[in-house]
Amino acid sequence: MNESVDIEAIRAEALRKLGRNIVNFSKIEAAFKYLLSVRQLEGTGKTNSAQLRRNETRLRKQTLGKLVQEFNKNILEYASEPEPTPDFSDAGISLSFKVTYDNPDFLKVEKRKLASMVAERNKLIHQNLAFLDTSSVEDYHNLITLLDEQNPRLLAQLEELRWIIVFLRESVEAFKDLSKSPDFLQSIQSNQSNA
Repeated sequence: MNESVDIEAIRAEALRKLGRNIVNFSKIEAAFKYLLSVRQLEGTGKTNSAQLRRNETRLRKQTLGKLVQEFNKNILEYASEPEPTPDFSDAGISLSFKVTYDNPDFLKVEKRKLASMVAERNKLIHQNLAFLDTSSVEDYHNLITLLDEQNPRLLAQLEELRWIIVFLRESVEAFKDLSKSPDFLQSIQSNQSNA
């Protein structure tokens, strides 16, 4: 009887911690989808909205692995890489952002860390859980240990992504505030009359 109570308690704890980590993986995935959907918009106000919706639709069903690959390729970069020049053959605006690093070795570490997180998630879902003996207290203890070791890394990754999102949003707000200020409008007008 005591072993039955023990396995039920340990199972409940393991499932609670598994749910916690899966929720954190889902939040990380959602942050990547958001950042990738807004990373580059070109065109007019109307075409930017349509492009944003297309980006969101394209990213909606992407796996975490594909999202990390795209994030590593298109958002993270070494600071000395030259920026491609947007095509301005038609009137429009181009908005984009990158996360740049001054140290190429640190950038490689960051990219490997993200790839490792994907591998860790896949191993959890496709191996650790698939081979879990649900009648074994020891298997549940091992799963709990794994989940407890994994969670701080997930929380750290969430914090890094949150920082990028907050910085991006604050930058957009600062630009909106600047563009509404009388000083900004006067500066543009005075620059036009000086030309």
